[in-house]
Amino acid sequence: MALRRITPGLTDTTLVTKKHKFYSDLDLNFLPKVGTVYDSDGAGNLLKHGDIYKKVDVAAIKQSITTILLTNENEKPFKPKFGANLRCFLFESQANYSESIISERVRTSIERYEPRVSVKDVIFTDLGVNKVIPSGASSLIFWGSESRYSLLVTVVVQILNTQETVSIDVNMNRLR
Repeated sequence: MALRRITPGLTDTTLVTKKHKFYSDLDLNFLPKVGTVYDSDGAGNLLKHGDIYKKVDVAAIKQSITTILLTNENEKPFKPKFGANLRCFLFESQANYSESIISERVRTSIERYEPRVSVKDVIFTDLGVNKVIPSGASSLIFWGSESRYSLLVTVVVQILNTQETVSIDVNMNRLR
């Protein structure tokens, strides 16, 4: 990043500096930090005052992508299209969606809602038979495994700021 500094009456100079972006998000567990102050409210109840933990850099990006993949459309107020809406594809008993359609949905959602990364690969693993679903498969229901209750979605992304490649695993479970 270049800054141009102009001082009245003097010549202008250009300073070249590097700026490291520091990514941070709230930890969604909302656990209080060690050293949190406890107060009494007068009725014998302890109240916690203090900071909560933050996720930084790679951990913040992993948490963000996991949240995007696990969120359904119309689940987030004021952002009805937020999320990958994977449950509507993965666990429908009547419809068979191809691997390429769902892979494209994952890529599009991450590119739309997580600008800090670029998606390199999306891999699906059927945990019922413990096999990777081949790229371009016509259905995510693996050969004869219609009673599938769990699917592992592995997303390989490259962080744009550091060029680091990271793999994020999200386990999608069927509840019924």
